[in-house]
Amino acid sequence: MDPLGYEMASECKSNGRFVRNLNVLPECYHYFKDNEDIPFGWEPELKSLPTDAEWVPLFVYTKRGLERAIPAAPGVELVGDILVGVKKITTFQGQREIIYDLGVEIAQLEAEKAGVELVVLPEEEGSMGILEIKEAYRQRQGRYRNPKNDWLSEESIESW
Repeated sequence: MDPLGYEMASECKSNGRFVRNLNVLPECYHYFKDNEDIPFGWEPELKSLPTDAEWVPLFVYTKRGLERAIPAAPGVELVGDILVGVKKITTFQGQREIIYDLGVEIAQLEAEKAGVELVVLPEEEGSMGILEIKEAYRQRQGRYRNPKNDWLSEESIESW
């Protein structure tokens, strides 16, 4: 049996085997084969998702794709946006991704700005993040100066 084949999941389910219920929403490649045309205007199915007070579906964009938003902690009220989804820092899976990319320290700052509690799992404690992603984050925040670019400075450099 081809583990990447389209028939495997339905065959496993019909044989009574476990099929994982993931929070990732199916994309077009889950429905259409490689040589099939995707119909114009095809969109992921958002009707089955929970909604906020304004009836906006609660989803979050992660590296795995479009996912059902799970609150980061009990009592966190999720607010949806039909174009960009829920803020990552307010969701469980978003916090996992932010901690992995930026580290616990920056994730804590982002959580404080959003007014939510940061939930750090035991295996994430002390996570430093990925240096390149942290530098890009700091540059976007406008508070970071890359020391490699000192030669671009308007000020004179004493070591020269």
